[in-house]
Amino acid sequence: MSNNGSNGVPSFARVVQDYGRDKRRAELRGDWAVMVFYRVWSFPLIWLLARLPVSPTAVTVSSLLLALSMPVLALALPVDQAALGVGCVAIVFQILDCVDGGLARCTGRTSKLGGTLDFLVDMAQWGLLYASIGLLADRILDSGTVWTAVGCAAAWIRLYARVVRDAGAGVAATAGPAGERVPGPLDVVFLFFAGLSGAIPPALLLAWWSGTLTWLIVFLLVYALADVVEGLVATLARHDG
Repeated sequence: MSNNGSNGVPSFARVVQDYGRDKRRAELRGDWAVMVFYRVWSFPLIWLLARLPVSPTAVTVSSLLLALSMPVLALALPVDQAALGVGCVAIVFQILDCVDGGLARCTGRTSKLGGTLDFLVDMAQWGLLYASIGLLADRILDSGTVWTAVGCAAAWIRLYARVVRDAGAGVAATAGPAGERVPGPLDVVFLFFAGLSGAIPPALLLAWWSGTLTWLIVFLLVYALADVVEGLVATLARHDG
């Protein structure tokens, strides 16, 4: 039985099936929070947008506009509502980040350009989100730009960590494919922390509710530094290998 509708557009079952075991396994190994918090909400949106004249690139551009709005909301909304606004927008961004790739796969409109644009927008979003969290903390505490600077530093370090990981991935690709091994207990711990980034938008809402925004920013800074260290160790180990 075909998983496409009568007019050739993918059925809901096809949308879910297209997520596939490989994609699910990849998210479990490094992006588990995305799967837990956002992936399920992307399926009905993919199903709907596949029936409309909306391209995956249009979804990506829409998510960029959301990302750009976060620092504006952090500054413009009333101080008691700003964190709620930024957190909700960040959550919607994550859902759309799941939608554009899923829409491209199930409609056969994948492209290198689309993948590159998605990556660039995703990286910009993290920088804007971290800076926005710093802005929120400074507004709430009336602390000038101290926490904004810390948030921007955490964002820069996070992006540098991605550069380190990409360098390591290039070394691994040059070395050729290696046999997949079963993750050990230490690997599971690393995978858990690696996948925490997707939980940052809900964590922002929790920190706003509990009055712990500054602790969240400190965590983001430490988390980014740990990401750099872990990436450097893995990259240098591949070079030595």
